[in-house]
Amino acid sequence: MIAVTRMERACLRRLAGRVAEIAALPEQAAKRRDIIALNRLDPVLPRIYCFPEGAWLECIPPETLECRDPLLRGWETRLRMAIFTHDFLRDDQPADPVFNVPWHGWTDDWGMTTGVTDPNPDARRTYYLHAYSNLSLSSHSGLGAVHYDPPMKSRRDLDRLRTPQLHVDTGTSAAWLELAHELFDGLLDVRRRGHWWQLLGGLCQTATMLRGIDTLMIDLMEDPAWVGEFLARLAAGHLHTLDQLEAGGYLSLNNGCEWIHTGGIGCSDELPAPGFDGRHVRCRDLWGGVETQDITGISPAAFETVFLPHLRPIVERFGLGCYGCCEPLHDWLPALKTIRNLRRVSISPWADIARCAQRLGRAAVFSCKPLPTDVCTGRLDEAAIHERLTGIFTHTRRHDCRVEVMLKDLHTVCHQPRRLQRWVELARQARDQVYA
Repeated sequence: MIAVTRMERACLRRLAGRVAEIAALPEQAAKRRDIIALNRLDPVLPRIYCFPEGAWLECIPPETLECRDPLLRGWETRLRMAIFTHDFLRDDQPADPVFNVPWHGWTDDWGMTTGVTDPNPDARRTYYLHAYSNLSLSSHSGLGAVHYDPPMKSRRDLDRLRTPQLHVDTGTSAAWLELAHELFDGLLDVRRRGHWWQLLGGLCQTATMLRGIDTLMIDLMEDPAWVGEFLARLAAGHLHTLDQLEAGGYLSLNNGCEWIHTGGIGCSDELPAPGFDGRHVRCRDLWGGVETQDITGISPAAFETVFLPHLRPIVERFGLGCYGCCEPLHDWLPALKTIRNLRRVSISPWADIARCAQRLGRAAVFSCKPLPTDVCTGRLDEAAIHERLTGIFTHTRRHDCRVEVMLKDLHTVCHQPRRLQRWVELARQARDQVYA
């Protein structure tokens, strides 16, 4: 058990008390109600979210944290993120009076390891994606690049693949939960509610890390049948991980204020699925999905015939399905709409907004992610932001889409967090102008 100092305890309980106050405000119920309606595909005004991601380090500088222990600093950060979102960003994200504690788990490799050459391996920074989901990423110092050396040098290496096995440190997981209860009981509802986002949904990322993007593209031209077999084995491995998570009781609901998939809020009255016993969470009780940003550029035909058959079973394993990240999906939407439970589609900055709006319509949530560089460069061009957002809303209203617009994928706001608040204000102005 971590030895918590008196100062750390006082800090965390003070922040937890503030989160509880925010979550009790009447406006939170209205925010949840609107997101539930959106996720149900009911008519509702577009939801507007701001997820600072890498720029959280400029909104809540690490040197301002009061806790010293690394775990507690992460918890302090998450509480401050929830407070900052309400007090400063003022977007459409609701707050829940909860503190979620995940399982400490991981999977081993596929029988081979991708080599990584990092010019500065000792200097990294960690940032959190969402206050309620305990999601964090480790970024290279200076946001620099690394070199990957894929281990599959030959197509014959396919036979070297082995199915990854799930490992869960139940002792550490129990200690985390016990500590959270000790710190937050009486203020927040402490619960085991984890997120396995890092382990699931990245089948194509796994493929490119093992084989290399360039080589995989050549494989697709020279031997698409081999690529199909490669993807089939990876998909079987991902489904096996889902089996292990479900059988072990390591899944938890994500139908509250949690971040889901690659962006969005999970509030839903359609989950958990019928038959849920209140204890054992099944995949069909959850949001889940896949993304394919690593194979951007392949033809719609190649996607539909080679990739989608192996991605579909993963998405359809869940109750409500999500698709996409940064890849432009306008040419793939006809195929994606055949996914039985598709409910949310990522509309990236590189997507053709007009074609996406026309093709998606009301079939799934239009999860739009405008270009983040609008707030990252030397000068904040408010006119350009307003024009971009007005254009998006014009297309989505014309085709009666169910819309959420989110600012995300940030690494800096030039140390001017006010830009985030201003983006939310401009987004609301554009929405109200178009949807008046």
